Amino acid sequence: MKLDRRDLLKGAVTLGAATLMSGAVAKTKAMKILVLGGTGFIGPHFVESALARGHQITLFNRGRTNKEMFPAATKLVGDRDGGLDALKKGEWDVVLDNSGYVPRHVKDSASLLKGRVGRYLFTSSVAAYDVVPDRLPMGATSTLKVLAEPGSENVGKYYGDLKAVAEGYVTDIYGDAATIVRPTYVAGPGDGTQRFTWWVDRIHRGGDILAPGAPLASYSLIDVRDLAEFYLTLIENNTAGTFNAAGPAGTFNWGGLLNGIRATTSTEVRFHWADSKFLLSQNVNGRELPMWNPGSEAINSLLWEYETSVAAGLRFRSLATTAMDTRAWHRTLTTKQQLFTRAGIDSKKEAQVLAALNTKRS
Repeated sequence: MKLDRRDLLKGAVTLGAATLMSGAVAKTKAMKILVLGGTGFIGPHFVESALARGHQITLFNRGRTNKEMFPAATKLVGDRDGGLDALKKGEWDVVLDNSGYVPRHVKDSASLLKGRVGRYLFTSSVAAYDVVPDRLPMGATSTLKVLAEPGSENVGKYYGDLKAVAEGYVTDIYGDAATIVRPTYVAGPGDGTQRFTWWVDRIHRGGDILAPGAPLASYSLIDVRDLAEFYLTLIENNTAGTFNAAGPAGTFNWGGLLNGIRATTSTEVRFHWADSKFLLSQNVNGRELPMWNPGSEAINSLLWEYETSVAAGLRFRSLATTAMDTRAWHRTLTTKQQLFTRAGIDSKKEAQVLAALNTKRS
């Protein structure tokens, strides 16, 4: 089933707007912001917040989905793969690149806009790090991955590697006018990947739940609305540098994530922890138990350095708020849209694996 992104995002953005309206909106100097994308997951939350704070928004995308969103924004239609004509004219204070996955596309847009934008903010990923366990936490000066197949544009195979290459183009072209943000897992209302949402739904259904990996394994998560607000703070303060969008502040682990979600329901929940070796022997994968990385039982105090980001304005809402708001958004979807087609283990298979786990331990 193909999810209707318009309906998926409508409730998420409405919820975000309600959050904004619950408090005073800060008065800031109006800026001209170009967003490459803007109708996916992060983009709508950012655009909603930026418009509410008086900024002028221009969206550049293919114009195929959610065309009716944000009537107050200027909309340019094109394609990052050789269709940048709509960007050949115009000047902006900043460009937010949320849709750069292929380095060639990022290089093309960064080069074309050079001299007509004041700052280039690129959304990278913590997947760009060449993670070395004894050199944690990872931060701005840490080593990045090197693309094993130079010239490859296989995002599915080399997602983090390609992000690292794309970062290099942005910093080479813009220097001090470049800002790089590396988010970890992004969760919250509007998430079409279904990863975090599946765990919220599964835990609220209760009962015996297959919990993968080690509860004390280090973990990190960022609410999409906190990420969007962080982008706005960096933009309004014209902040240069490289930042991890990873939270919550302090030590956090996988067990804390699942138990934190459990704290938002009165349903009886019983977690049954199984290590990666056993789960792989049962042919369980990371799509079936989303956000679990097979083999990631390492226990470290912190994966990603976050103090620099907090000093630059990153703030975190509670995990409980993220979980409850995600559930509230998910329940606004149609019955068909609520089906988990992209993430989650089949209930029959989960029961079979739990039975095998109990047999192994008896």
